[in-house]
Amino acid sequence: MIVIQAKLIFLNQQAKQIVLDLMRRWSSCMRFAYNRLLEGEKRADLKRKLPQVFNLNSRYVDDAIMKARSTLESAKELGKSPRKVIFGGKKLFRKLQKHHLNGKAYKKLKIRWQEKRKGNLYSRGDKSKKGNLNTRIEVRKNGTFLRINVGERKYVYAKIEAGYKKNKKRKELLQEIANQTYHTL
Repeated sequence: MIVIQAKLIFLNQQAKQIVLDLMRRWSSCMRFAYNRLLEGEKRADLKRKLPQVFNLNSRYVDDAIMKARSTLESAKELGKSPRKVIFGGKKLFRKLQKHHLNGKAYKKLKIRWQEKRKGNLYSRGDKSKKGNLNTRIEVRKNGTFLRINVGERKYVYAKIEAGYKKNKKRKELLQEIANQTYHTL
C-alpha cells in the first residue's frame, strides 16, 4: 500500500462543489454514527438507516460507521470521555470559544475549524472487489486522475498533483502510483 499526500485539481468549479458536498455529507454521517454508537445502536441498524438520511451509498456509510467506531474506541483507550470528543479539533474549538479574536481573524479560524470538521472523506478498498469502488486512480495520457463516486454511478474526476516523498521526484511518485494501480486492478 502506498500512502501519499496529494492536491486534487478539479476540472471545473461545479465538480469541486459536488465533491465538497459529498465530503460534508460523509462527515455529517460519521458524526451522526458516532453519536448513535454512543447511544448503543448497532452497526447493522445504522448501515440500513443512514444511506437514506445522508444520500450516500452503503460503502461510504459503512466507512463512516467504521471511522466513528475507531474514534470512539480511541477515546476509550486514551482514557478520555467519548462524550467529550470534538470533531474539527479541540484546540481550534477552544480558540473559537474564547472570543479573543474578532473580524477577519475570527472568520478565518472558524473556516479552518469547519474545514477540519466537514472536509473529510474516507473510503477503503476491498480485495474481493478489485480495489476501491468509491475512489479509484486512473492513469490517462494527460495525467493521473482520481475518480470519485458521487452517487448513482456518477463520477467526478480530479487531477492528482502529488506531493513529494523523500528522495523522489513528482514524476517518479506518479509513476509509482500508476504501477501500484495496475497491480491492484
